[in-house]
Amino acid sequence: MPSIDGSLKKRIVILSRMNLLRGIIFSILASLGLLAVPAKAPAQVAGGEQNPQFASAPSKAEAASLQKKASQAQARIHANKDDRGQLMRAVKTNEVALAKQVLLRNGFTAEDLENAKITLRTGGGKGGKDEIEISATCCDPKEITIQRSLEYFTK
Repeated sequence: MPSIDGSLKKRIVILSRMNLLRGIIFSILASLGLLAVPAKAPAQVAGGEQNPQFASAPSKAEAASLQKKASQAQARIHANKDDRGQLMRAVKTNEVALAKQVLLRNGFTAEDLENAKITLRTGGGKGGKDEIEISATCCDPKEITIQRSLEYFTK
C-alpha cells in the first residue's frame, strides 16, 4: 500500500476541519431559523384560537392608513385635471400600469402598491357626473379599487 506524504496528510486534515466547521455553522443557522419562526407566529389564546386584539391590530392600522391615502389621492386627482383625465382613461381602457403611475404621483408609495390587487371598474350612474372613486382594503389580499362612475355605460 502506498504511503501518504506529509503535505497530503495536512490537506486531508484541513479539509476535514473545514467540513466540520461548515456542519457546525449550518447547525447553528438551522437552529436559529427554527427559533425565529415561532416569534413571527400570531398571538394565540389557550384554545389555539387567534387573539383578535393582537392578531388584527396591525391590519386595522394598516387598513386605516391605506384608506386614508386612497381618500387623499382621490381628492388630489379630482383637483388635477391631467391626472384625472389619465386615470379616467386608465379605467376606460383597463390599463393598470397607467393607474399605478397616477396613484404614485398622488400619495401612494411603491410599497403600498406592491402585491396589491388593483381593480378598475366602469359603471353606475351619479346623475350625469363623471367621477372617480378610490377605495382600499387591506391585508391578505391588499386591494385598491378605482371606480369611474358614469351616467351611461356607453361613455
